[in-house]
Amino acid sequence: MCAQKSNTYPKKRTPAVDDDFDLREILIKYVLYWPVFLLFTIITIIGAYAYHMVTKPVYDIKATMLLEDEKNTSDIKASLQEMGITSAPKKIENDVEILQSRRLVDSVVNDLHLWISYQIIVNHLKENLYKNTTPVLFSLIKTGSKPYQKITIEIKNGNTFSLKTSNDPETSGTEYNFSSTVSNTLGDWQLKPTANLKNYIGSTIIVELSDPKSVADNYLSSLDVTLKDKMESSVVDIAVKDQIPQRGQDFVNYLITVYNKNEIEEKNKKTKGALDFIDQRLDSLSIQLNLAEKNIEDYRSSHGLTDVNAQSQVYIQGAQSNDVKLNDINIQLKVINEIDNYINAPNVTDRTVPSTLNIGDQNLVTLVQSYTDLQRERASLSATTPEKNPAFDPLNRQIAATRAAIKENINNIKTSLLTTRNEMETYGSRFKSSIENIPGEDRALAALKRIQASKESLYNVLLQKREETALSYASIASSARLVDLAYATPPKKSKAMLPFIVALALGLLIPAGLIYLRDAIKNQITNRRTIEKTLAIPIAGELEEIKLRSPIVTDAVNDKINFMLVEQFRSLRTQLHYLHDNESKGRVTLIASSVAGEGRSFIASNLGIALATSGKKTIILELNLYRPIMADIFNLPISHPGMSNYLNWESLKEEVIQNSVTYRNLDVVTSGQFIPNFSELLDRKRIEILLDWLRLHYDHIIIDTSPLQVIGDANIVSRLCDITLYVIRKSFTSKTQIPFINKLYADQQLPNMSIVFNGVDQVRDGYKEYFPTKG
Repeated sequence: MCAQKSNTYPKKRTPAVDDDFDLREILIKYVLYWPVFLLFTIITIIGAYAYHMVTKPVYDIKATMLLEDEKNTSDIKASLQEMGITSAPKKIENDVEILQSRRLVDSVVNDLHLWISYQIIVNHLKENLYKNTTPVLFSLIKTGSKPYQKITIEIKNGNTFSLKTSNDPETSGTEYNFSSTVSNTLGDWQLKPTANLKNYIGSTIIVELSDPKSVADNYLSSLDVTLKDKMESSVVDIAVKDQIPQRGQDFVNYLITVYNKNEIEEKNKKTKGALDFIDQRLDSLSIQLNLAEKNIEDYRSSHGLTDVNAQSQVYIQGAQSNDVKLNDINIQLKVINEIDNYINAPNVTDRTVPSTLNIGDQNLVTLVQSYTDLQRERASLSATTPEKNPAFDPLNRQIAATRAAIKENINNIKTSLLTTRNEMETYGSRFKSSIENIPGEDRALAALKRIQASKESLYNVLLQKREETALSYASIASSARLVDLAYATPPKKSKAMLPFIVALALGLLIPAGLIYLRDAIKNQITNRRTIEKTLAIPIAGELEEIKLRSPIVTDAVNDKINFMLVEQFRSLRTQLHYLHDNESKGRVTLIASSVAGEGRSFIASNLGIALATSGKKTIILELNLYRPIMADIFNLPISHPGMSNYLNWESLKEEVIQNSVTYRNLDVVTSGQFIPNFSELLDRKRIEILLDWLRLHYDHIIIDTSPLQVIGDANIVSRLCDITLYVIRKSFTSKTQIPFINKLYADQQLPNMSIVFNGVDQVRDGYKEYFPTKG
């Protein structure tokens, strides 16, 4: 019977916790790709430079104006407000919205022809021109089928130009005189020379016609109108961005001009409406007054009346005084009813504002004035803002509250007036009974005089108000005052450097991202840290990645001997001594891996050589029958009997052992001829007999097996081995193999497992400076 070596496992190592951030490892990983980073950085910097050369700087254009809040009104305006025919003091916030409204911006764009832009081509780059620098000015006489396009001209001399490119092939390439009319798909247009024309002879000019609405949209997006201090100040800052400073200044200055013009027109419109209302009332009263006077004249003439006695005068004066008061009450009731109808109307803006004349309650006058002003403010806001905009909510609430207050006030006043009228009518009845004895002619004449006096009094009041309103109409001026004309501020240097900063960042981030993405897609073990974090198996050694002509690192066929790799195999040889618990003979080491190509045979052959050169008698057993390679490594005959011949009772053990010739103390048993039942033969006693004999005659037995994920030969022979060196190859072994390796270790399927990390980078792992490569 052959004795088996007991498989005792070392104390299980706990995998490293993935909480540490190894900055050095990350830096070393990416520094290896410094040419890629340099290439991408150069490319992005070149791109940034090209962007910097093509992109024109954008200037900040600013202006400041003062909007006077009309809180303190003049006497004239106060009198107009008493009559309910002028607006309430405006709010500055509304003016801010008007300044940045589309209506004003459209007017500026069209009036200044900002939808026409000029450029000159210099060294294949375009430079902007403006009215003060352009050699020509474009004038569109009649719009064609394609009004928005780009035309390119070449100035031949002071009189002619050549149309180089346009959307109309018939006119392209034709020469024209300046100020002559050109007709094409653009329409009928002219190019008029400016004083700068002589400086641009032979130059190529581009005239671009854009949609005015699109140009207005661009200005609206960059226009910013803000109050400096919303609580205490009425100073407004106007700012816009433009590539041409002068164009931006013209835009802001003209925007303020258009605003002032529109404001004056709006005020004139309101005042003119008040004058028209007074004129209508005067015309009506004039007709009524003339009729009253004509009635008196006709009555006197027809009845021959000249005077009345003193007694009749007393009664008549009392009755007249009572009638005047009663008439005043009736007028007030009529005005009250008109106000009531006005505030209950569904569309107040379409109705004439009722006059609050003769209303003694100043609170009602103020409420009606406020209600009228709020309705006008709402109508003004509706011109620029949709009805569903939240900006209407506070205004609607104010209108509703004012309407309720007016209704309550009207009810109170109406009740008081009705009571007073009843009393006056009682007094009138008394006076009537008193003057019944007076001749009917005198009584009728007095009635006519009362009507005439009432009409004359109201007519005089309205005539005075009209003069005051006309005076206000003649003296209307804008409430806005310019503080600072528009001025341009140069672009900040930090903005000029921004493209280069972004380019530098992209030059570093793009390759870093590509490298990270490549590693994530490959999903391979690339460093020792990954093994330590995911596997509980100790690492016995690391072997450097190097391209060799011969798989034997000390072979003279190689161009140069890598002393680093030689020292690593020597270190693995020393580590093997400790793994075998310092046993002197019969040490059986199993070399295993998950898949083919991880370097089992390379490690088995070179480790065998390293053991043999140290004076230890060593033999290598090749149990990889499917991809045998030991015969090629050691230049042994392929036809020589091997393990398959021995296990199949075709050869004796002495017949299958071959001396390596080149390396003393090293023997090799190749795989032999292929047989289909090789795994069954490994499970028989003959392999145990062979290993027992080899333990007695050799210090080290190295067993090279098939990959475990493909063939289970290593599991069969592992029971006869002392330790296992499990090979993981950098950037080759997939991380998906980690659970499989952990299961092998946890189930103790392989004896005393240790990891050999194959294919490491000498620069990355810091060995090169200690062991320089020599030829």
